[in-house]
Amino acid sequence: MRKQIAAVLIALGSVGLVAGCQAEEVVTPPPVVEVAGAFGQRPTVTIPPGLVVEETTTNVLIEGTGAPLVEGASVLLDYYAVDAVTGEVVADTFGTLPEIRTLSADDIGAPLFDLLNGKTEGTRVERIELGTQARPNPHIVVVDAVPSRATGTPVPATEGEPTVVLGPDGAPTITIPAASPPNKVSTSVLIKGDGPQVGAGQSVIVQLTALRWADGAVVDSTWGVAPRAMAVADGYPGLRAGLIEASVGSQILIVIPPVEGNQVDTLVYVVDILASADVVLPPGGTDGQPEATG
Repeated sequence: MRKQIAAVLIALGSVGLVAGCQAEEVVTPPPVVEVAGAFGQRPTVTIPPGLVVEETTTNVLIEGTGAPLVEGASVLLDYYAVDAVTGEVVADTFGTLPEIRTLSADDIGAPLFDLLNGKTEGTRVERIELGTQARPNPHIVVVDAVPSRATGTPVPATEGEPTVVLGPDGAPTITIPAASPPNKVSTSVLIKGDGPQVGAGQSVIVQLTALRWADGAVVDSTWGVAPRAMAVADGYPGLRAGLIEASVGSQILIVIPPVEGNQVDTLVYVVDILASADVVLPPGGTDGQPEATG
């Protein structure tokens, strides 16, 4: 009996040795979608031949370092969507302005909400979606969460001008000096952004606060509401003068005398420039998607 057991063990050992000497099976990884490009720029999406999408997947491509994305708050979204079978671009906001949306499942849909909720501004995410009955082909969607406040380099304040202190969310508190207001438009850069310069015929998305020099009363503010899309040409002459040639990502202080503003008061604006583009907006701005000019 012992000899029989020994023979079986020797045989099993021999089988193991033979199996160990056999060449390992080479497993070829499935083709993957490649997304290239910096945050804030139109991504380049490369779809490999033979791509098969068997389930919806998500991925964080760039980790943002900005403010947290909070449910119920406003969010600026740039997105780019491609048909994974034909390569056709089916949606693209990178040539226009980001969309001003609310971070909620009702407004942006549960899948995108789940993907963005708890992330930070400056984040880029990817979602590869299965086809549906209405849209049979799978799609690749890349979404950027655009910062909702100036992101550039602080610039030392100019003596004698209104002082600006920023809250945790970026909202400015403005203090008017005990002095007479200037009799012409005065513009100062408080934060210098590194984005493109705003053109006279463009539209922009801004956060702003405006108050009267005389009593410091706030007459307009987007903070706590939503950023505003507006055509540069729609602003007061003094506001236009301050916006034109300012860089996206900047925060600017503009003091506007009555003749260049509302014809009554000297106004003080603090404006964060979040985005700009060659688009046409209806008078008064819009919260919807503007029309590209080409």
